[in-house]
Amino acid sequence: MRRSLVWAARATGVLLVICLVVTAALWLASDSILARTYPLQPEAARAGGAETVEEGRRLSKLYGCTSCHGPKLRGQLFNEEPALVRNYAPNLTLLAANYSDKQFAQAIRQGIRPTDRRALWGMPSAVFSTIRDDELTAVLAFIRSNKPGGEPTPSDSPGLYSRLAITLNHYWPSDPVEKMAVRPAPEQVVGARRRPPLNVGPQFIKGRHITATVCSECHGSDLRGDATEGGPDLAIAGAYDRHAFRRLLRTGVPPSGRDLGIMSEAAREDFRVFTDAEIDAIHSYLKARAEAP
Repeated sequence: MRRSLVWAARATGVLLVICLVVTAALWLASDSILARTYPLQPEAARAGGAETVEEGRRLSKLYGCTSCHGPKLRGQLFNEEPALVRNYAPNLTLLAANYSDKQFAQAIRQGIRPTDRRALWGMPSAVFSTIRDDELTAVLAFIRSNKPGGEPTPSDSPGLYSRLAITLNHYWPSDPVEKMAVRPAPEQVVGARRRPPLNVGPQFIKGRHITATVCSECHGSDLRGDATEGGPDLAIAGAYDRHAFRRLLRTGVPPSGRDLGIMSEAAREDFRVFTDAEIDAIHSYLKARAEAP
């Protein structure tokens, strides 16, 4: 009995050492990936004047800027899963004192922190890379219209599961690992550009652009669905008539009356600032897309 206990204790010790070594290796590997730098591209967008602030406020609501960074853009914790990651959106009012318009644009559209050229994790730049210069001009004007206040937010803190996903996806980027992986924003931008929404003609360009800048975050860059975010292929929207589609985007309520989860929440919180013309343009594009061969 005593000999068995000794062997059990030794085996437990060996397993503990192996676990510690594997965990240390995982931490080192993921730290190396997190420390990677990316090339910054030039940006032309500049903050607009006072006349563009209100449009920037509206677009910031549509794009979800205020959902992550807070209504006053002072930053907040927007994703707390200790085993995965604790994501903090930075305090934009404090960054505005140190970032130029060009640097803001690089962070937003390229997903790269301009001060050290490291990737931003959790920043939906795959979506924001489609924002036009005039739209970004308004958003930057709104950001700069907010008085500096609050405290800097902590850096993101990736947990064990997140570090495992980052490392596996980096060295073996294939399914099903990609579905669990946290991917850096610059790589998401590249992937989104390879899979744009279907072009169904110049008469639908406005709706196509809006879906790319707003809807693709949950429904995928090509609008064919996103398994991670849970958004379905937006071909389903082709079955809605104009009245039902307006009701969906204004209230989050489909014809069935059921709760659509994050879609219902986004409609009530963010999509309410859509204009009727924008909703109609989205509907026309999605209907044409659904009917395209």
